[in-house]
Amino acid sequence: MAYQLVADIGGTNARFALCEEGSTDLQNIHAFHCAQFDSPIEAILKYLSTNGVSVNAACLAVAGPVNETEDRVKLTNNPWLFSRNHLASQINCSRLIIVNDFVAAAMATTVIQPDDLFFLSDGLQFDLKQQRCILGPGTGLGVAGMLPYKGKTLVLSTEGGNRSFSPENEIEDYILHFLRAELHVVSCEALLSGNGLVNIYRALCSYHNQTADYSKADEISTAAFKNDDISHQALQIFFEVLGGVAGDCALTLGATGGVYIGGGIAPKFSEALLKSNFRERFENKLNYRFYLKKIPTAIVMHKYAGLLGSAAYLNSM
Repeated sequence: MAYQLVADIGGTNARFALCEEGSTDLQNIHAFHCAQFDSPIEAILKYLSTNGVSVNAACLAVAGPVNETEDRVKLTNNPWLFSRNHLASQINCSRLIIVNDFVAAAMATTVIQPDDLFFLSDGLQFDLKQQRCILGPGTGLGVAGMLPYKGKTLVLSTEGGNRSFSPENEIEDYILHFLRAELHVVSCEALLSGNGLVNIYRALCSYHNQTADYSKADEISTAAFKNDDISHQALQIFFEVLGGVAGDCALTLGATGGVYIGGGIAPKFSEALLKSNFRERFENKLNYRFYLKKIPTAIVMHKYAGLLGSAAYLNSM
């Protein structure tokens, strides 16, 4: 039997699965650390040989900008660089589709089950007949829009995670100036990513004139739940900035049908996000609080949303 290959390739991990034509049922899911391979071609060939299958179609969701007119594909937070044509020939695939990873994340929202959503708003439901958007911190910060069109969902691929960060209070002003000294231009991704949490923590240590005890995101988040004051403050600022940026995306993309929070970080902190000021910052847009108050927000909890979305995208073409 010939299968379709779906992949979700980020800055840290490359996930693969098989599915039958017209299906989003994922089979033989496997994840590799990107650092184990010099290119995605090596990882894909390893996956296919391990499973002893051939594929007649493939959809790869990659963390980086994708231009359909260019053969060359370069990931943003990953050294991998490859050729579409060379990849297709190496895996003997007649139909190869490359999309941005948040295009796949957006498509996943069209097929996920209600249990796959953790709501950050009360009494509001998503409306697939209206414009929606998804953003999510992980290795980077992805953003995509969804447009309803003739009963289908069209996805607007963006690099919105790289827009400039805009602080909303004194402590965020300090964080901006602290990071600007290092980065010159401070993007939202510089705060809303795994490394972004580290950046916030380092800035807070400077603000409080204390030594930084931690250098990794998981160390900071663990310390936050063990009542380390600066780590806890860093995590809360992370949630608040996420809420503010989510509100900005809702306004920019006219996402009256709902805003999804994807990526690998938010599902780990669903309860903490719910208890944070995320929603307050989401709605805090001066005269547009009435507009944002009606928009639902929820975390996508599906463990393999990128793979699911890749399959959904492949079936929609």
